[in-house]
Amino acid sequence: MSDKSYKEDIYAYRDIPENPIILDFSKCDGWYDIHKMLIDKFGLPLFCGLNWDAFWDLARDDFRDEEENYFIEIHNFYSMAEEYQDYCKPMLEIFEDIQKENSNVFFAYIS
Repeated sequence: MSDKSYKEDIYAYRDIPENPIILDFSKCDGWYDIHKMLIDKFGLPLFCGLNWDAFWDLARDDFRDEEENYFIEIHNFYSMAEEYQDYCKPMLEIFEDIQKENSNVFFAYIS
């Protein structure tokens, strides 16, 4: 693989692999696991910074295709340690903002 194709791959958005997008927090044992899951589930570029500002900047552009509805299910959020639930409060605010900006995005807390 040449350096150029590698660089293009890390900066490229990938397809969202599933719809509904199922975010299962029972498998998250720290902030790295949380961000890795979000990058994978939202098809974000691999260079995505592991912070809420980077997630906001990149994730909000995922749902501009108004011809498709996106369903995001949040599973096992409260199974995480309380410190990680607190850490994720900005993520929940980002989800609310995404839903306000995009009439084709729907969130549901499953458990």
